[in-house]
Amino acid sequence: MEISSHARPASLARGEALEQQVTVSSPGEGWAALVLQVPGTCWGRAEAGVLALTVDGGRRQEIIVATGEHPTEYVRALGALGPGRHVVRVEHDPLLSATPASVVRVHSMRIGCLDSRSESAFVWRHSPVLHYRAIDSPLDSTTTDTPLVLFYRWAGEDLEYHVIYSHEDEGTDLTGLLARWGHTTDIEWVLRVARDPAGRAVREEFQGPGHRTCLFQGMRDFGHHPVLQVATRNGLVTDRVHVPHRVALAPLLAQPPGEPREGVQHRVPWVYRVSALEVVRQVPLEQDPVPASLAPADPRCYLYVQWTRVSGPAGPLETLVRVRGRWYSSAWGRRELACEGPDAESTAVKLPAHTTEADVEAIALRALSVPPAQAEVRLVRAFFLDGGYLPRPPVASGGACRLTSSHPQATVWSRDR
Repeated sequence: MEISSHARPASLARGEALEQQVTVSSPGEGWAALVLQVPGTCWGRAEAGVLALTVDGGRRQEIIVATGEHPTEYVRALGALGPGRHVVRVEHDPLLSATPASVVRVHSMRIGCLDSRSESAFVWRHSPVLHYRAIDSPLDSTTTDTPLVLFYRWAGEDLEYHVIYSHEDEGTDLTGLLARWGHTTDIEWVLRVARDPAGRAVREEFQGPGHRTCLFQGMRDFGHHPVLQVATRNGLVTDRVHVPHRVALAPLLAQPPGEPREGVQHRVPWVYRVSALEVVRQVPLEQDPVPASLAPADPRCYLYVQWTRVSGPAGPLETLVRVRGRWYSSAWGRRELACEGPDAESTAVKLPAHTTEADVEAIALRALSVPPAQAEVRLVRAFFLDGGYLPRPPVASGGACRLTSSHPQATVWSRDR
């Protein structure tokens, strides 16, 4: 429920602040949604403006505005709020902001509180507070691998929280990210909460360094929220905090039913732009895409294909795209680059320069090992990025195919159908 809004735009110079008073009638989980713009900055140059967001003079968190000139809504959790009056303050941090970030424009600020009796209350109450990474600098997240979005999903009674980072500095290289996962971001589950039959949280786990599942035994803040620390260059965490700066990403988004994790990014398309700008400045790319080469190219040179496994084994699978009578592969027939595992349901296929939607004739899937049983796969969407690295309207969506030991390759979509 929204309880207050500040619709008049404000421009905050370094050290300037904007305050808003809110009155909460019943206890719940607070949130703030701010539409922000930082003129003169670009994530492609590793520049961001930073705002300090506080509630009642405490509970400080930082908003790293990585979207530069483009006004974008940033939604943050404020934690547990009791009945009564509260003061929410945003201040332009002069020390953490990049030099060109002389002004942060707050186009609007909305504040609300989710009632503790709401159906979503459990999701909000247990969402993590994430401390930013500081491995290679005093605060790495202001220039690289910054956490952008938190989403959640249910697995039976277990609740998982996943973070989408702008990229990863260590782990899977760009060729592998595009081929095996179909994104240039880094998507990691960070916290899992197990519930008993009565709906009470009985165990919390986090994904630690080395992708180990660890029992959470750390601090709590913002009410009863678990506190985690980004501890590696590929988005893994610990429950031991050593960096003061942090963020409470609001758990607004659930993984869309019938879609892969990457479907979340389609709900916040600006994530594609931020990630692509980071990749272009950090990774050596082919000047002209050579589809037969494993070298990565500009993110706009790929067709992104998202699908889901309806039934059957979990891989390894590769995607094939036919352009002007010729097939191109996401994995080049190599198992180590194929989509394998329950969450590997998205890929990207490098295509010849200047390929457009009209040039795409068909999309197929191929099993790189003989399926032990029939596998059914459903196409969610296939799309290109536009000149500004945002998703274009889908080339194709819908359709399904079956893969068997006798027919390990099948067309899931064709322009002729």
